[in-house]
Amino acid sequence: MDEVDKKILFYLLKDGRMPQRQIAKSLGISAQTLNYRMSKMIDDQIIEDFKVHVSPKIYGKVEGFAAFVSDKEVKKNFTSRLRCLEKITLYGVEGNNQEEVNRLIDEFSAELGDPVMRYIPPADNYSGNSKDIDMVIIEQLRKMPRAKISEIAKAINEPVIRVKRRYNYLTKNHLLGVFAKINLSKTDVVLFSIFSEKQELLQPILSEISIFQIKDEKSGVFVCFAENMVSARNIINTVREREKNSDVMVIYDYEFLR
Repeated sequence: MDEVDKKILFYLLKDGRMPQRQIAKSLGISAQTLNYRMSKMIDDQIIEDFKVHVSPKIYGKVEGFAAFVSDKEVKKNFTSRLRCLEKITLYGVEGNNQEEVNRLIDEFSAELGDPVMRYIPPADNYSGNSKDIDMVIIEQLRKMPRAKISEIAKAINEPVIRVKRRYNYLTKNHLLGVFAKINLSKTDVVLFSIFSEKQELLQPILSEISIFQIKDEKSGVFVCFAENMVSARNIINTVREREKNSDVMVIYDYEFLR
């Protein structure tokens, strides 16, 4: 796996629906070359699948995150799970309100011990005026994660411009995302998660390499990409110089169930 393959993985982790022509243009390679490289990584089971991630806010839920150091893992009641080195696992959970999210995290604590990190972003309002078409778009994407907007519009019998407008709204507001599921054990790329209570200090450092963010005005969780461990270490050292109390977790496997 060379640097071009790694950059392809980065783009597909950041936006699993990025058109191949756009990726090829960004990398300065032909569409045919990109198609060959992607097909080979799929055949080699490096790219395992494309998954849809939906924010709990769409369902009127509140989300929260907690990281535990434990040999054990909980088997249910989480919406996402990031397995990290040093026996750390970062869970995403959802509930009807912040109290329910805290209760779920407390239930995890009873089995796994006290969390080393707990973060519940403030709840944002999601306008339900277009909820019906949003849900139909989401369900269609679950069937065809990399389908073109025109293909989605045809499948759900809606005008292309309306589907495009709603899709752009959902992605711009981090309510919907499509990402590649990568078998990290077959690569030397590094995914790592950083939690900080001073996220504004880290945003300038991490914005270009983050593939997923959950943040408010003060705190935030960044899931970031590096092409190798040396690069990851340099980024983490820079983060620690800027904000020494940030928590860093190197990810070796991840899953989103929502």
